[in-house]
Amino acid sequence: MLKEKDTIVAIATPSGYGAIAVIRMSGKNSLKIINNIFVSISLKNKLSENSLNLGFIKIKKKIIDKVLILVFKKPKSYTGEDVVEISCHGSMYIQKKILSIIIDQGARLANPGEFTLRAFINGKIDLCQAESILDLVNSETLFSHELAINQMRGNISNIIKNLRKKIIDLLSLIELELDFSEENLFVLNKRELQKILDNIIKKINDLIKSFKIGNALKNGILVSIIGCTNVGKSTLFNKILKDERSIVSNIAGTTRNYIEENLIINGIKFRFIDTAGINNKTKDYIEKLGIKKTYKNIKKSDLILYVFDCLNEEIIIKNLKSLQEKYPKKKIFILINKYDLIKKKINLRNYKDIFHISAKYGYGIKNLLDEITFFSKKITSLKENSIIITQTRHYENLKKAIFYLYKVKEDLEKSISPEFLYISLQTALECLGQIIGEVTNEDILSNIFSKFCIGK
Repeated sequence: MLKEKDTIVAIATPSGYGAIAVIRMSGKNSLKIINNIFVSISLKNKLSENSLNLGFIKIKKKIIDKVLILVFKKPKSYTGEDVVEISCHGSMYIQKKILSIIIDQGARLANPGEFTLRAFINGKIDLCQAESILDLVNSETLFSHELAINQMRGNISNIIKNLRKKIIDLLSLIELELDFSEENLFVLNKRELQKILDNIIKKINDLIKSFKIGNALKNGILVSIIGCTNVGKSTLFNKILKDERSIVSNIAGTTRNYIEENLIINGIKFRFIDTAGINNKTKDYIEKLGIKKTYKNIKKSDLILYVFDCLNEEIIIKNLKSLQEKYPKKKIFILINKYDLIKKKINLRNYKDIFHISAKYGYGIKNLLDEITFFSKKITSLKENSIIITQTRHYENLKKAIFYLYKVKEDLEKSISPEFLYISLQTALECLGQIIGEVTNEDILSNIFSKFCIGK
């Protein structure tokens, strides 16, 4: 995947016109290439030290642009190699011309994420920190930014390294047990081993439980607006977003597919979904497909806004019970819409979260959003200095690790041979190692770094 002898180059700033653009180069020939095409205003002949230099990019005595050159000598650079960053004017012609000149000098265009990949391979960051850089670039809210910063600082990495050290210590004890087993000497203290295992399992369980919070903070809290046809779901969706995003009409089944839009409230990202109306009597094939997607979105959602436009308690309770039987753990807000026409409030037995609204005129919408925000704080509440995981890859590896640790605990109680304890512990150790890149393979690296932009 990585050709270490190659010098790579890429435009690091977004495509398009701007005041300034940055072109980044990394590899053993970076200084040689820049010295071939750069003339310093200070008339220094060579660029060789960590420095900031003003001058001109020239090719065949023709000036291309006046630029600033940043030189980072290895190993004190982002990639751990010699790195040169060129700040030029944002003209698309200038950017492409400088890039072309550098490629003509022997560099090649970088692959997505290749600068960060080199930083990982050269030991500047671990795999967990590499992923946090991508999260930082993509962060949209205060919370997603803070999570990425904490991960980039190594908070999660340090916990994983500490857990791996404890497992390695256990493996060392088991090796001693195996070495001295023929001499009838017993090194393992079962009770002490159980205590250490319980401590490791508790910490991994805490990380696994944090994923729900981390996923909500990073990707957004999913809120589905559901209900029968023509109850005002799309009108409510538009009113919440303050935009005519969904088509609204009096024709039943207008919304055939779901529409999703993001909204940031008090630093928390919400993903609101306008779903197809639930009409179990329909014979329309396309409408049936839309309803099927509605149920899929309900399954994924953190919160359901169930919209009604009638005061018939029996119908409302029947529909609510039907939904709760399918999704017993889902939080549901009951919305009685078209209050401007109904002008009557109802109380449902055993149901508390009832909101009387007018999606058309905005009545009750502010109160509804306040309650949605309050609900979000319950599922994203963080204790001070909490460590939160946000990557599905980390979550899956932690689940695998804890499976094998529970197996060790079970085998220990059954007095299973130490060889089997060793194998399970070794597997758990590898699962944790994959999180930080202590144990990895090219497929994992390709999958992670392909998500990066070129130039990072």
